Order: sequence, then C-alpha cells, then structure tokens
Amino acid sequence: MSRVLDAGRILAISPHLDDAALSFGAGLALAVRNGAKATVHTVFAGTGAPPYSPAAERMHSIWGLTPDQDASLHRRNEDIAALGRLGVDYRHSSFLDAIYRKAPDGRWLADNVPGRQKLAIGKQSPQGDPELFAAVRKDIESAVDECAPALILTCAAVSGHIDNEIARDATLLVAREKDIPVRLWEDLPHGIFAPGTAELPKGFQLGPPDFGSVTAEVRTRKFEALRLYSSQMLMLHGPDKDFFALLDGHAAKSSPRGDYGETTWPVS
Repeated sequence: MSRVLDAGRILAISPHLDDAALSFGAGLALAVRNGAKATVHTVFAGTGAPPYSPAAERMHSIWGLTPDQDASLHRRNEDIAALGRLGVDYRHSSFLDAIYRKAPDGRWLADNVPGRQKLAIGKQSPQGDPELFAAVRKDIESAVDECAPALILTCAAVSGHIDNEIARDATLLVAREKDIPVRLWEDLPHGIFAPGTAELPKGFQLGPPDFGSVTAEVRTRKFEALRLYSSQMLMLHGPDKDFFALLDGHAAKSSPRGDYGETTWPVS
C-alpha cells in the first residue's frame, strides 16, 4: 500500500458519512501521520425533508434520533468529529442518501426488511438516473479540482448499494479523465458478512488486493474515530455484538502476521 501512504495529497470519495472511516480509516490516519494531506469528500450527505420513507423513519429510530431531529445534520457532525480524530479534512456534498430518494415511478428506493435492521435498496444501474449521475460526477470533479490529489480512493461497492455504485463509477470516470491513480477500498462492514467481487464499468480493471498493515496506535485511532459515529454504533456494536472484535478478526484473515490493516485494490 506504499502508493497510498506516499501520496502527498489524498482524496477519498465516500458515498456515505461513515464509509471512508469504516473501510479505510486506519490507512488515512497513517497517511496523515506520514505527512500526507487527506480529505474525505462525502457524496450522499444532504438533508432529506419530510415526509420520510418508512425505511428512513425506521433508521432514524435505530440511530436513537427523535422525529424532530435533523438526522443528516446529526450524522454530519459525527463525521466531522470522527475525521478530525483521524487528522483528515472533510467535505460534505448535498445529494440525498437512497433512504430519502424515490425511483422514477414514484416509489421509495429503500424499503424495510421485516425483522431485521437491514434495508432493501431498489436495484438499478448506477446511470439509471442520468441526471443524478451527471450531477454527482460534476461534484466529484469539482472536489478533485479543489483538492488536487495525487491519489484518489473510493469504495469497491461490492455491497451492490446504488449510492456506492454511483460514487464509485463517477469517481473512476473523473480519475481517468484527469489521469490520477485510483484505488478501491474493501467495503466494511459488508466485506465481513458478505464478501463479493467488484463489477467495474467497461474499460476498468481491478488489480490484485493489497493488504496494508498498521501499527497498534493507528488501529486504536481508527477505532476511537469509529466510536464517534454514535448513531452507527447503536447498530453495529453493543452488549451482544463486538464490532471491533469482528474488524480485528476480519483483518487477521488477510494479514501475514495477524495484525490489523485494510485492503485496497488498484484500478487500471
């Protein structure tokens, strides 16, 4: 992962307000410690207006928020605190998370899965909404122009989440146009429970996986940052589930020495 850590300026394109920290928080923290300037640009960070979808209302409740609280503002503040703990700058865009959007036929994109905390997100191609995709691409291009990165990172989108796929594909197109190296991170925690293979747009090819080990201090810094996403920790961590032990165990499977680290892939 030397190319990640040697880059003087790094831009991470995160679909949602915790994706970058969950999936590559240790790598970003280590890069900053090594002298890099790192910025996380979150695409789907806008505030949705009521009436909310049943899925959004359910998620707000799971996150411990009351109906009169601005859920997106609350999560943006969590993100600012978490990225600050990593030493990383932040940018928040105004596109709405899928739980606040509707499909072209007027139905909500997200639906509840009975008996589970998961949501079902309507399947569509990343460019199924050409206007949204074009706007996201333009937004990412603006972030790249402003941050002038030597390296761009984003998600592999193996979860099949439409927001992740839009962010990934738009990022790949911008990176190719501007001739900037790009790497994809393993989507966590999805990669722990349902590992898969990234299906990239035509013309892009995934390189071999690259596991980057970090020191115990950097691992601790990432875990401290993740705890600042209090709304997400209500879903992921608790008395009956140790999320941080899951992260450790998952990393150990890829590490030659059993230590903590994260996986990325180069894209050509």
